[in-house]
Amino acid sequence: MVVATGSSILFPGTDKGFSNVQWEFSKPLKVLPILDYSEGHRHIYDQYLNRVELNETDGSLLLKDVREWDTGKYRMTVDLDPSRTRVNTLTAYDPLSQPTVFCNGSLEKPPLMLVCAVERGRAYTVHWSRGEFMLPHNERYRLSEDNRTLIIQSVQESDSGNYTCTVENPVSQSKNTCWLFFESQQSRTRFGLILAGILCLTVVVLITVLVRLQKFLEK
Repeated sequence: MVVATGSSILFPGTDKGFSNVQWEFSKPLKVLPILDYSEGHRHIYDQYLNRVELNETDGSLLLKDVREWDTGKYRMTVDLDPSRTRVNTLTAYDPLSQPTVFCNGSLEKPPLMLVCAVERGRAYTVHWSRGEFMLPHNERYRLSEDNRTLIIQSVQESDSGNYTCTVENPVSQSKNTCWLFFESQQSRTRFGLILAGILCLTVVVLITVLVRLQKFLEK
């Protein structure tokens, strides 16, 4: 059984009548009694007060506000009959927070690295995409062993675009997208020349207008 922390989980009961039922929690080196029920009387142990509810009809147990440390085995024993013992294994996971994508590198200082980090929860699966394409999809892209870092070996202008990191665990999925824009030195130089040309043309036009205005005022 899998559950997100903060939620509730219902452990199934029995399909036959009963007079007594006991629930206990166990994990390596630890056993905790949860609840004893006998002939209409119940006793809930201190560590589970206000956290469990017993259904007296079938003996099912509701565990509320689950935490990671609730991961373990839950044993129900009915009328002290070993054949009616039921064990449920529960694993609790923190839901994932939205990942943050960090960028380190540039066109001039390859390789460029994108790092996907999650503050809350443990990501069991991490994958990257650019637009509609999963990465890596060519030899210039590679991933770290845990997929948390995307490495672009030799950055090009064509690598500009949206890069999305998607993280998953058994109870949640989250993603975040960052926009990267790469411009080569050649493009910046060309843009600078164009900007300088526009500036010079503007100055010439302005001087021409001022000269004509001065001549008009002198008439």
